Amino acid sequence: MMYCEHGTFNGTGAAIYLCLGFIPDELYIFAGEDSDMAEARWFRDVGCTEVVDGVTFTTGTTYRQIAALTAGTGIQPYEGGDTLTAALQTSTTYGEGVYLGWDLVDYKADTTYGSATALSSWTLDTSANRTGHFNADTVSTGNRIGEGSRIIIKQNDGVVKEAIIEALTAGQGVAADEVTLSRAISTGTIQYIGGMYRTAPLAVGKITPAGVKVNNTTLINVNDEINFFRALKYA
Repeated sequence: MMYCEHGTFNGTGAAIYLCLGFIPDELYIFAGEDSDMAEARWFRDVGCTEVVDGVTFTTGTTYRQIAALTAGTGIQPYEGGDTLTAALQTSTTYGEGVYLGWDLVDYKADTTYGSATALSSWTLDTSANRTGHFNADTVSTGNRIGEGSRIIIKQNDGVVKEAIIEALTAGQGVAADEVTLSRAISTGTIQYIGGMYRTAPLAVGKITPAGVKVNNTTLINVNDEINFFRALKYA
């Protein structure tokens, strides 16, 4: 039996901690916005000094290139238990931060980070382009809805479908074709809209959960690039 969690984070170009609530036995990271399509794999008990922090895979001219991550250069276990201060958590701005925790908030009715008017309806404008609009604009400042947000819509025919928002500029959403989804979903009611990333900076004063430290910043965790991760825990 195996336990699995997955999510996304925005790269910062500096070492970060993914505070998952557990130390995984395996971790996979994919830098989806980087041209070299970099991947990193880490195994907690690999038993080899040469790859104790994992390995990376990047696109070469004719083949995938593999590089070893020695101690301090890749991914390391993190036991958590630190009380965050401003010196440790140097930024709590969304998409930044050193210590990141799960962000599972539903932002469709969040007036601070979502929209001044609850986002309740979706209208499909151009099926071929997968574009449509909401009943209101998102907020301009502090917006957490955009590329990478998971959206769940109940179509007028009663079928519930899920997609990822591919394009949406902060402060927009109400005009025709302002929102692009990963697939065309018919007009209906919005059930859920998540943040652009599945993780967000933990607040100063919080005690950090366990997880991993990600040291690499040249292939994965590149500044302002979305990274997908999958964490596995053996039974």
